[in-house]
Amino acid sequence: MARTKRSRGVQPWLNDRETTALQSHIEDWEKASGKERQLIFKAAAREAKVLAPKMDKELLKERKYTYRQWFHNHKKVQTNSKAPTKPKKKWTAQRVIEEERKAEILQQIREEIKEETGEKPAHKEVLRRYQPTMMAIMHRLDKKELQEAEAKAGKWTNQAPNAAVQAKTARKKGEKMVKNFAKEMFTQAGMRVFVLGSWMDEKGGLLTSGFDFNEQLGKASSFMKGKDWQAILPAWEEFIGDAFDHDQDQDATLLGGTQRVPKPYHEFKLDCSGSPMLPEMDDLSLETKKAMIRSFLTIHYRTCCGKPKVPVPWSDIMKGQSRFMSSTYLPDDTKILEPSKMLCTDANAILDFWWD
Repeated sequence: MARTKRSRGVQPWLNDRETTALQSHIEDWEKASGKERQLIFKAAAREAKVLAPKMDKELLKERKYTYRQWFHNHKKVQTNSKAPTKPKKKWTAQRVIEEERKAEILQQIREEIKEETGEKPAHKEVLRRYQPTMMAIMHRLDKKELQEAEAKAGKWTNQAPNAAVQAKTARKKGEKMVKNFAKEMFTQAGMRVFVLGSWMDEKGGLLTSGFDFNEQLGKASSFMKGKDWQAILPAWEEFIGDAFDHDQDQDATLLGGTQRVPKPYHEFKLDCSGSPMLPEMDDLSLETKKAMIRSFLTIHYRTCCGKPKVPVPWSDIMKGQSRFMSSTYLPDDTKILEPSKMLCTDANAILDFWWD
C-alpha cells in the first residue's frame, strides 16, 4: 500500500482558540471507543481547523495529525486521590454561533432542499447538510464577529449562558443532568437524593419539578411514589417566588421533569363583585366537584392575599384550618383536605353548604 505523502513544511504551534475547541471534545472522546471515538475526533478537528492560523493547503490538511497527538497528550490520568467530578461545559465560538443560529440554519437547509427537489426535505438529508453549512458560516465570519463569539464563549463558560440558553438546557437536558448527579452521589458517596428544582421556561413562566431516581439505584423504592412529596411544595413555591421575583406559573408542577401536569381547575362565572358563582350540582362527577372546590378556595385565597398567582398552602391549611378559614363557611366538623384527597361525601357536603 502506498504511503501518504507528507508535506515538508513545519506545522505552526496550536493557538489558544484551537486548543479550546479541542478541549471541549476531549471528555467525550475519552469515554468513547471505536467508530464513535473517530467521529468525535473528526468533529473536533473540523471545528479546530476553522480557528487555525494561516498556512498552505497541505499543512492544513495534515493538521489533523497535530490534533490527534494533542488528544493523546492531554488524556486525563485517573487517580484514586478523590472521586471524579464532571467538569463544566466549555463553550467555543462555534458552539455559541451554532446555539444562536441553529434554527435559522436548519430552516435555510430545508428551503434549499425544497427549492432543489420540490419536495419536503427528508430528515436525513437535512442532517447530512448541516455540518458543511455550519462550517461555511464559520468561514464567512469576519474578525470582529469571531472575536465577539469568542468573548461570549468565555463568558458562558466562566459565568453562565444567557437566560434563553438556560431555559432550553433545562427543558431538553435538565432531567438527564439531575439523573447523572443522583447516580454520582449514590455511587461515589452512598447518598440518596430527591431533587426539587425550579426554572424559568422560554416563555418566562416559572416551573417546578420533582426528580427521583432512587428506584433505579440499588435496592430502594421511589420516594415520589411512596411519600406525599408535594406537601413541601407550598414552602418551596414561596421561596422560589422570592428567588425569581416571580409567582409560580399557574397551579402546576412538572412530575419527573417530563411533562406538565396541571391540577384540575374549574372556570366559574363571576357576579358583579367578582366573586365566583356556583352552578347547579346535579350529575357532576367527583373529579369535577373536587376541581370546583379547589378553584373556589383558590380564588378567595388569592383575593385575600392580593396575589393573583400565589399557590394555596394546602398542607398548612390541613394543620391549622382555623388560621385560614372561619368555621362559619364550612359544615359542622368538616376538615379541609387537599381537594384531590377528598371523599365524595365530604365534597358533596361542602358544595351543598356553599350553595345554600
